[in-house]
Amino acid sequence: MRARLRLGGTVLGLAMLLGGAGAAHAGLTLTPAGTALGFSLTPFATGFPNNGSVGPLGIAFPSTGGVLVTDYPGNIRLFPTDTNNQSAGATPITMNYGFANAVGLAQVGGNIYMTRQSIGDLVQVNNNGTFNQLIVAGMPAATGIAPGLTNGHVFVSTLGNNVIWDVNPIAKTKSVFVNTSADGLTVSPDNLTLYAEVNGHILGYNIATKAQIFDSGLIPGGPDGAAAGTGSLAGFLFVNTNAGQVFEVNLSTLAQTLIATGGSRGDFVTVDPTDGSLLLTQTDSVVRLIPPAGGGFGGGDGGGAAPAVPEPSTLALLGVGGAVLAGWRRMKRVRSAG
Repeated sequence: MRARLRLGGTVLGLAMLLGGAGAAHAGLTLTPAGTALGFSLTPFATGFPNNGSVGPLGIAFPSTGGVLVTDYPGNIRLFPTDTNNQSAGATPITMNYGFANAVGLAQVGGNIYMTRQSIGDLVQVNNNGTFNQLIVAGMPAATGIAPGLTNGHVFVSTLGNNVIWDVNPIAKTKSVFVNTSADGLTVSPDNLTLYAEVNGHILGYNIATKAQIFDSGLIPGGPDGAAAGTGSLAGFLFVNTNAGQVFEVNLSTLAQTLIATGGSRGDFVTVDPTDGSLLLTQTDSVVRLIPPAGGGFGGGDGGGAAPAVPEPSTLALLGVGGAVLAGWRRMKRVRSAG
């Protein structure tokens, strides 16, 4: 999410808004390649307010039901159900946090955390979106957020401030993960890699060593939110761009396939844990990308709902299961590269 954010008359140095100040485009539409690959699109919700370009951003799925969605003007709404074709205008605002202060959402266990870009902190919100508590301050331009899937931590990007933070929300501590100015974040489904949008590229960092291990190359149109494919889509990243396009990126060959176009300004993405679809934010709407049969998505900005932190014995079992699954995937034929 790129925006020129003014605080006290100063500019934080964030990039200019992309997509202009006009109304939303006609709507995100699959390309022939996207259709051939078996994807489909449907509106989740429309009618969000925006600042001329940036509208809905963070999405979370409370354990009590419904869907929380933030927007750049600072609102958070609780949609009553996870059904399609809902209206933001008909959904009450549960709280307004002020401009640029209701940004990314992430879930760890039963807790929901939100970045406040203008204030520069991370807070916990209740299941209805109201304020619960401050977690960590001192993170100017806190923007993207992604949960670690096993350790209970969250990663927070600070766009224009050259830090991705590793935050322990229970201890309320933070440490530098890597020094870079990043936007959208996602953790790979195997919890080994943190992907971050950096200067028009999606870079991958080994979570254990913090070493950069992946570079997508330049993705046109201002890439932002991304999610990894699972099942028949394993080995691919799916990237939402400010230019209203969605790309599939082959993690091995780096080949880029345009699967959707004609949208408005794309920003964060979130995996819906109930059906494995991918919710793509646009200027004034959220669109659902439905995977082909046998495919799904993992990670994403906020990552859907990360599980509660397992006990050590459970972690050992997960390690064995992960090794078996990895072997199965190597034997399983995935779609041809490209």
